[in-house]
Amino acid sequence: MRWEDIYQRLESPLVFPKSVDLHLIRHAQTETNAKKLITGSLNVELTKQGEEQAKSLGLKLDPHYQIGFCSHLHRSQRTLDLAVEQGQVRVDKIFKDPRLNERKLGVLEGQKFHWIPEYDAGDLNYAPENGESYREVSRRILAFLIDLADQVLNQRVNKILISGHMGPMRIMVGILENREDASNVMGLSFPNAEVLKFSWSELNLPPFLQDSH
Repeated sequence: MRWEDIYQRLESPLVFPKSVDLHLIRHAQTETNAKKLITGSLNVELTKQGEEQAKSLGLKLDPHYQIGFCSHLHRSQRTLDLAVEQGQVRVDKIFKDPRLNERKLGVLEGQKFHWIPEYDAGDLNYAPENGESYREVSRRILAFLIDLADQVLNQRVNKILISGHMGPMRIMVGILENREDASNVMGLSFPNAEVLKFSWSELNLPPFLQDSH
């Protein structure tokens, strides 16, 4: 979906007849997380500790969701699978969506974590060499949420579970909470295997993205 299409769809907020439970989880600890390396689009495995985290996460979830989503990256899928199995959670339908993938970080992938001034300044257009900007991540997350909002409106979906990654989760939380400041959004941090629970009643373009087209 192009930015032009997104702005057209969100010219007025998409308002739901009643609020929806949207539960968002970050994948459990991976081998690169344990080594404090930048992962990005690398496809890496969970550690043993990560697998235990995912199992414990299942006990924090609700008993039933109508739909669930994960990215195409193994750590997202594996976390969701273990959480559902261990917690005896029922998810009627699970979909894999590449728009939920972690952002591509190009030359930074596999490096030790280090301070990047452009991120600290909230520069949505900055992208490392061969990588992806937060502006592009925002575009695909908004496109995903528009499609999800259509499901809520057309199929009466009201319980949603999403297994995601740090970068896209920052953007999604910024949208769901209607945040104003891009540097604040890009500075959000979520521990592995944390569950965030939202009561979602409408989708609109948040202030931090209103100048992104």
